[in-house]
Amino acid sequence: MRIGLDLRMLGGGSGISRYISELSHEILRQDKTNQYVLFFKGTDESADYRKYGHKMVIADIPHYSFAEQFKLPKILKKEQLDLVHFPHFNVPIFYRRPFVVTIHDLTHTRFPGRKKSHLFHRLAYNLVLFNAIKKAKKIIAVSQSTKNELKEFFQIPDEKIQVIYEGASESYKVMDKQEAFQQISNRYGVTKQYILYVGVWRRYKNLPNLAQAFSNLIDRGLDYQLILAGEPDPFYPDIKKKALAVKHADKIICPGRIREQDMQALYNAASLFVLPSKAEGFGLTALEAASCGIPIACSDIPTLREVLGQAAEYFDPENLENMTDILESLLNNPKRQEELANLALSRSKHFSWKKAAEETIKLYEQAP
Repeated sequence: MRIGLDLRMLGGGSGISRYISELSHEILRQDKTNQYVLFFKGTDESADYRKYGHKMVIADIPHYSFAEQFKLPKILKKEQLDLVHFPHFNVPIFYRRPFVVTIHDLTHTRFPGRKKSHLFHRLAYNLVLFNAIKKAKKIIAVSQSTKNELKEFFQIPDEKIQVIYEGASESYKVMDKQEAFQQISNRYGVTKQYILYVGVWRRYKNLPNLAQAFSNLIDRGLDYQLILAGEPDPFYPDIKKKALAVKHADKIICPGRIREQDMQALYNAASLFVLPSKAEGFGLTALEAASCGIPIACSDIPTLREVLGQAAEYFDPENLENMTDILESLLNNPKRQEELANLALSRSKHFSWKKAAEETIKLYEQAP
């Protein structure tokens, strides 16, 4: 087959970007049978893919734009593809040939937020999402929880959706904690043990509640810093404002987007990784933390239970007191921290990009 991979969302550090990068590289390493055409937004993103010897096409077309709807189908059609894999729901509604699509979550459906508050944006989102789901030959869901939501919201036949779990990059592994802390301390001004969050800054991520729970911990006598890694979203300036309005905001570090070469050390040097989200499609940052053998506390939501199992301590993301109590109990219990760290490391080995790629290639063969 001649398969197109839409790689235009590479770069930027988002979870979707990491999904595209890790999965596409592994697919191209494994698949020696099919022919691929790779679509990039620019030459910088395409540099790492030259070694595979497949055709590369620059399609510098903004995501969620009119050009994506009208120009991209013409570019794709020109390549006479048997199948295209769109790794996100933004499939051009005028593309008529066979495709598969990855749906990471239905967060924008459940939590529209400011980006989808205008009627036009809301209608456009619903139209594009519905088109992708309805016309796809196969849908990849990154968790059973996402599959269940797709079936609930859109009444999709079970056999049309396949769960293919994500993995953590092989660069995320256990390293010497003192060495890791030194690296992070020198670069980001960390001076003491820290609690870590990594991810986007959107309302469903629940960061103001995490910041308040952390401040409560300081009031209870714990001596930590909190690192909120990731770039604040300009659509949600209130999140940073609220997070830094807590009593002990001076102990909160907001370093922005972390360099890829620092991520392993950032996870390894943390005393605790916390993911307080109200919704997740998979929870990739939690799996990355697990791969580094770090104890994890997170929201008691179906997706995170599915991915982490017994390898995390769970709290109610809507209940500030419960979140604070769970974090305090864990931070005051070194034995439980060690137990969770070992469980997390063991759990992380159930997921890999190699397995994800194998299952995705098989899906391509079933799709046309």
